[in-house]
Amino acid sequence: MVDNIEREEGVDSWLYVVGKGGKLVTCTVRAYSLTVQTRPLVFLDFDEVIKLNPEGSLGGYDVLAPNPPPEIWDELFHQPAIETLTVVLDRWSPHLVITTSWLRFMLRDALEYVFAKTGLERLSRELHEAWEAPQNARETRLGAIDRWLVAHHQGEPYVILDDDLSGTGLRGSRHARAGRVIFCDEMTGLSLSHLPAIEKALTKKPR
Repeated sequence: MVDNIEREEGVDSWLYVVGKGGKLVTCTVRAYSLTVQTRPLVFLDFDEVIKLNPEGSLGGYDVLAPNPPPEIWDELFHQPAIETLTVVLDRWSPHLVITTSWLRFMLRDALEYVFAKTGLERLSRELHEAWEAPQNARETRLGAIDRWLVAHHQGEPYVILDDDLSGTGLRGSRHARAGRVIFCDEMTGLSLSHLPAIEKALTKKPR
């Protein structure tokens, strides 16, 4: 669990100092400015990325219950993962494309309601105009993302935040070989340790 984050802003970089397990870890992220036309892309999965699923935890279906337990809104998303995602949004101003399997049972209004209830309204504001990459029946996550790229990609740098369980087809794909897939661990999700790889993906245009 991340205990604290301190940020020092300089001309060329931001230094994030993270207290974790009694150890001090630093991660320097270079400044990177983007125009609206060149905003990079983040393909965002939820489960095992910003939503951990230990036994007995509440999940996406629970938020659709007529009277979901009130604690669900504080516990739904993993705070250290959200902190890391916030760093990504602050530094590289990406558009978000949602890839989560929650798209099977949630329309955009429902997702934005979840974001608002969990204090993540910003995610709604950062959504790409083509905001989702849902999987068709028997389609892999790789297939859904490739289909989105064919239809909407304008050459922007991009990164895929996913995991091995739901990120079907991504392991060994051209995206992974190019360093554009972050495979999150199911026990820890997205973390500050992923920032160097994310930076590399978001500051280099694909070939």
